[in-house]
Amino acid sequence: MGKDLKGKELGKGISQRADGNYMARYVDRYKKRHTFYGRDLKLLRRKLEKARYESEQGILLSGENITLSEWFGEYLKLYKEGKVKETTVYRIRQTFSPCKKNIVGMMKLQEIKAIHIQQLINELDEKGFTYGTIRLLKSLLNEMFKKAMGNGYMLINPCDAVVMPKKVTYEARFLTGQEQEMFLEVAKEYSHYDIFCACLSFGGRIGEVLGLKWSDIDFEKKTMHIQRTLHYAKVKEDEPCHFFFTTPKTETSNREIPLLPETEAILRRVRKKQLRNRMLHASQWNVQSPFDDMVFTTQQGIPIRYGDVNRTIKSVILKANLQEEELAKFENREPFILKPFSPHCFRHTFVTRCKMNGVPYETIQPYVGHSDKEMTAYYNHDKPEIDISALRKVSFLSVV
Repeated sequence: MGKDLKGKELGKGISQRADGNYMARYVDRYKKRHTFYGRDLKLLRRKLEKARYESEQGILLSGENITLSEWFGEYLKLYKEGKVKETTVYRIRQTFSPCKKNIVGMMKLQEIKAIHIQQLINELDEKGFTYGTIRLLKSLLNEMFKKAMGNGYMLINPCDAVVMPKKVTYEARFLTGQEQEMFLEVAKEYSHYDIFCACLSFGGRIGEVLGLKWSDIDFEKKTMHIQRTLHYAKVKEDEPCHFFFTTPKTETSNREIPLLPETEAILRRVRKKQLRNRMLHASQWNVQSPFDDMVFTTQQGIPIRYGDVNRTIKSVILKANLQEEELAKFENREPFILKPFSPHCFRHTFVTRCKMNGVPYETIQPYVGHSDKEMTAYYNHDKPEIDISALRKVSFLSVV
């Protein structure tokens, strides 16, 4: 409790200075301290109460004090949370994430100019972010700034003067036969080996592979239903990371596909390992729905995180290269160095193997769930059929 110069209590956060002015302080929801001064005690109290109320209710006081990252949080609360799917909110958070790692995220709304957003866009382009990812971010910022203007926090939309980088088509990274053999030989020693093989055997996106359930697999009919993607992340800012599902990336990504022989063999092998683990770790196997029927799990039945798979790939590459360097030194030759790649490279490798073996794109497209406007027009909106015989002729794991 603050006091005036005569020692009278004035209430929480209010005190009187030696010059006779009253001072009111409070800490807002962002842990920022605000201070007000005035001669009129009643007026100052009303101002303090109003500021506290608006802070508690999530109402912004002024664009002068709110940063871009803080406005993003308010934007979600006001316009997205409770109005769109949680998975949509998650994707919006993912789109905004580059701003949090950039100085622009800490800038106050009214300080942000077109040049700051342009610098952000250029930086992301230089770092290799795809044109589509950058376009999504610009679109999100454009909407956020429009809403900020509508609420009186900004006068100009900085995105109006921002120019998108030139759209460049990059050649997709895929594994050559030698690279794949080198990688898998070392990967056999790692727990994610079966995941790598599964990705290579049917070209699924890594989230689709990790999201597979046994109920999606029909060994009798020899079919597999791709209908979800597994994530491990925060959906809301104030909650911890956790597993959750989203629907596949596009409408064509939700698909039922023939089970190829190599994929079937991998899944049967995984099934045997999992049943053995359930017996060996019965006391620790306590996974609740909807994660109690997952194909790829830890020894305790917990789903596999994308980040762990990515880290394992890096470890395998490092070990494979160290072994190759030692062997090359012994054989007095130049080493064959395996270049870095992400899990998505397995998908590109599958598609490349198909093309190299003459599998028509009319079969590849529906099998891997590609969304392609030209293909849609080509088929006159009819669902393309998969020529399973063409795919069966290809060996995706024995390529050398």
